[in-house]
Amino acid sequence: MYYSPLADSHGWHYGLSVPICAGKLGELNSFPVEIVRQKNFLYTVSKYGKAVYGEKIRKTGEGYLREWNPKRSKVAAAILKKLSELPLRQASSVLYLGASSGTTVSHFSDICRSGKIFAVEKAYDPFVKLLDLADSRDNIYPIIEDAGQIERYSFFINRVDFIYQDIAQRNQVQIFNNAAAYFSEARDAMLVIKVRAISSKGSEKDILLKEASKISGFRVIETIDLSPYSRSNYMLRLRRY
Repeated sequence: MYYSPLADSHGWHYGLSVPICAGKLGELNSFPVEIVRQKNFLYTVSKYGKAVYGEKIRKTGEGYLREWNPKRSKVAAAILKKLSELPLRQASSVLYLGASSGTTVSHFSDICRSGKIFAVEKAYDPFVKLLDLADSRDNIYPIIEDAGQIERYSFFINRVDFIYQDIAQRNQVQIFNNAAAYFSEARDAMLVIKVRAISSKGSEKDILLKEASKISGFRVIETIDLSPYSRSNYMLRLRRY
């Protein structure tokens, strides 16, 4: 196990960005102010000017705009597919299960600038990239461990406000339920249901409904089909009962 506690000309201006309010213009608390949208392009406001995964970066007066690619990040895809709320704030403490190499983690890091991102990934190769990302940021805490083995990493984490999970395992809902039960203070969550990781046969809708019915402790607020950005994957936004 490894744990690293790391102590414009386009009209977008740091600190003056208009929040995205997908489908409900005027509800200014639905999305963090660190997310901005220009037509079909999405950005996070960042103090970091180095690309993480080849994304385009624009310099602004007091920072940078990092393009949030919906083909590389399911959260960005969900926002462009009319996600109604992203319950993250600057001081949020996030448990991210299935962090991979850190693409979406990096955007969460931009948003939760005074918070903490506890990023759990068990595969060595992507974890090396995640570790490099954490070395260049002050709010990412990488953990190399199986997300389902909570007792092996939970003592690193002092508080969780929000759980995000994107794991391609058949028991993905069970993994989420275990984490949600342990970190009972988390009020909000987002869970990617990767239908074809559960079964290669049968109706996607039937599999999705069956898996959603297994979620405990949270109710499903909205479900978003991530196609065409990410096929056979669905984003569920959840809130604790």
